[in-house]
Amino acid sequence: MYKKMNELITLLEGSGKCEVKLINREKHDYAVETMAKLPWKRHSKRFGKIHAGENRLRIDFHVPSESIPLKEMKQDIKLPHREEVSHARTSHFQLTQNDQGFDSIVLQIYRKDLEEFAFDDESFVSFVNRVIEINTDK
Repeated sequence: MYKKMNELITLLEGSGKCEVKLINREKHDYAVETMAKLPWKRHSKRFGKIHAGENRLRIDFHVPSESIPLKEMKQDIKLPHREEVSHARTSHFQLTQNDQGFDSIVLQIYRKDLEEFAFDDESFVSFVNRVIEINTDK
């Protein structure tokens, strides 16, 4: 679990535009933050969260509303959309749109699938870089 989480952290911090900070050691929670305040979120630098649980790795990214089309997410993330899975313990991603001006993209990768999930896959790297760019673009 932690080897894969470190791969993700390396990918995120490799851009030089964001950093991952430990926010709760007992719960294995990490925040993904920009170096300066977000252009679309007045009082915050945080645009993501990582939680390494016993059975799954959960990754939350926040982006301005409708900045990444669902179709592109499906192609790049390489996990099924939540509406396409029948069992709750199937690795998937979910898009939640809210009325606060941003969307939440939640990836849940269960332990049984985690070793096979490639954080260095070209399309996934492209997706993560796009999330970072959207959140650091002035």
